[in-house]
Amino acid sequence: MRTGLQSVYDLIERTMQQDSQNFELELCCDSRNCDFFDIKKADGKVLICANNVNSLCMGFGYFIKRILHEDISWSNIDNKITYRDVEFADYHQEVKQTYRSYMNFCTHSYSSPWWNWERWQKEIDIMAMNGINMPLSITGSEAIWYYTLLKIGYSDEEARQYLVGPAFLAWQFMGNIESFSGPLPKSWIDEHLKLGKQIMERQISLGMKPIQQGFTGCVPISFMERYPKSNIQLKKHWNNISCTAQLDPTDEIFWEIGSIYMETMNELFGLHGYYAADPFHEGHPPVDGDEYLNKVGLVIKQLMKSFDEDYVWVMQAWSFREKIAMAVEKEHLIILDLVGENAYNKSGFYGYRFINGTLHNFGGRMNLHGDVDRLCKNQYKLLLENYDNIVGTGLFMEGIGQNPLYYDLAFDTLTAKDAINLDEWIKEFAQRRYKNDSEEVVCAIRKLIDTVYTPNSDDVLKCASLICARPSLHAKGSGPSDSFDESYDNRKLFEVAKAYSQISSTTAGFKYDKHDILRQTLSNYALKLYKEVIECFEQKNINDFRNKAARFNELLEDIDELLYQIPQWRMQKWIDDAVSFATNEEEAKLYEYNAREQVTIWGNEEECILFDYAWKEWAGLISEYYGVRWAKFFDMLLQKLEKGEDYSEEGLEEFENRIVWKANDFRCELAKWEAQWVSSNERLRTYEVDDTIFNKLLDKYEIWI
Repeated sequence: MRTGLQSVYDLIERTMQQDSQNFELELCCDSRNCDFFDIKKADGKVLICANNVNSLCMGFGYFIKRILHEDISWSNIDNKITYRDVEFADYHQEVKQTYRSYMNFCTHSYSSPWWNWERWQKEIDIMAMNGINMPLSITGSEAIWYYTLLKIGYSDEEARQYLVGPAFLAWQFMGNIESFSGPLPKSWIDEHLKLGKQIMERQISLGMKPIQQGFTGCVPISFMERYPKSNIQLKKHWNNISCTAQLDPTDEIFWEIGSIYMETMNELFGLHGYYAADPFHEGHPPVDGDEYLNKVGLVIKQLMKSFDEDYVWVMQAWSFREKIAMAVEKEHLIILDLVGENAYNKSGFYGYRFINGTLHNFGGRMNLHGDVDRLCKNQYKLLLENYDNIVGTGLFMEGIGQNPLYYDLAFDTLTAKDAINLDEWIKEFAQRRYKNDSEEVVCAIRKLIDTVYTPNSDDVLKCASLICARPSLHAKGSGPSDSFDESYDNRKLFEVAKAYSQISSTTAGFKYDKHDILRQTLSNYALKLYKEVIECFEQKNINDFRNKAARFNELLEDIDELLYQIPQWRMQKWIDDAVSFATNEEEAKLYEYNAREQVTIWGNEEECILFDYAWKEWAGLISEYYGVRWAKFFDMLLQKLEKGEDYSEEGLEEFENRIVWKANDFRCELAKWEAQWVSSNERLRTYEVDDTIFNKLLDKYEIWI
């Protein structure tokens, strides 16, 4: 493993195409009690001085973004940057946030389950250049469980049967499910053990403190037969998917199994100081009372300490239980406030160190939204005024690859000392992402922010897509508990799209953003058009219903073609990336099934609850899944009109804002078709790459929006 300055020079080489000779790196020691970096010109080179390796990476990232004005982001992952000799003033930055944390468990399944080393390497570089020093690093944790189970007598088949399919591992690691959409092939375990080691080694070499998965007592249900005298709680079905078993941490067998788990993790990955452990996550303790919870905390603490004297227990705030935490010394616990809202209602976490986070996204859903004003205010600084135990900031989205403007700003807040001047930031954003910071461009970005990124835009929950909603007469949302966000005038967003059509820019970031704005505009229009279609049905106007339903179907076809222009928005890419890990035809079918299932049914085909949780407005997924569902629904309604029959959904059972999976005959038939689609392995539709499609659709829909 390469460490020290060489690892940063290697990062520069990867980022700037063999231009590291133009940089000089130095590690500096001084009395400042925080991370810092200095940048200046010295002997014709860019000299970066910093207190540690991660700060050097952060300084290099600053040079890339603020001095060369280059874009480094998820949505421009392949940006090729060439060194330019530019003049700049000496720059110094201190970073008060000790920890800059990154990723939610769900991110590892909603965004990165199919990443290979090449893609992970780019992500880690982006982390380092943005100052991330505490990533959740759980890739390959399936190997820890596999070998732990082998050590206690499970066969290869039994161990792999326990492990879920690769698209759902995050929820197994959180203790929610087992044996779902598997069994997990041995080739996957081997490959991801190797990949996980590469990820861990690279993160450490760049000065990061990776968070590893600790042991909290979630065990296979079969433990109840193997250890009949132990106190093992059978937890209820999680979202109708599967039961799980929770080994009571106060049971003596807990220490034995936990020790084997920690020993195995040490053998495979090493122990690196930070361990995620959330006992009873999305569940309930088997015993009531503070005394029991305190014992749970003591046992888990002692288990960690027995393997790592300097351990730090990392706990999520939304599964935080005060009496468990109170068993741990303050220097050995850090709380991740994923949504950034719990410090005030949990008494500042009672003096325990905590990291304030931004969640923003559920399921990797595609919807332009977010409160930019909240980001600019710098929540870390505001909380520090009341709680001196805040030690950092974090980004904890469930899925990445959306809302690049919001996350570009969110990354800046991780290391910002003060509030951010939005007007200045917009100009810098335009420089690096569009290579054009003219008044016209700045004005267009400002209008975009004033439309979709205002305090009226929910930071997490709203953000539904009518296109991705399961068809009904009065759709309320697409995923569980979301809703249609009509907090702005869609015509204003269309005007932003028109403004972007007049901007001169050839960057990949500009193309992405331009298409994203029009995608959102047309998606919003789909909601408006849908309401018109339903109104025609309820008024029994057959001709208008037929015409408007046809226009709706055509709209979805147009959006599908628009989405195809951006490779990241192709469902077939998601599938191809999944299948790339297969070593035989059987594995290819399993991985494709996982890829299709996660973004559609997400669960039990008989009593599905999470359907469309991870909806995506992706090319291929719209034309061959969402669009087909709507066509089937409208065809059914048309038949009712033609036969003079009524159709009502009044009285149908709902759960979390949506009609349940098989609430009537139509939904039962639709469920059969959806299950067949998920099991299919036919390649999805392709289009020609067409640089004129944006303007064509802009002109076509101007009169309707």
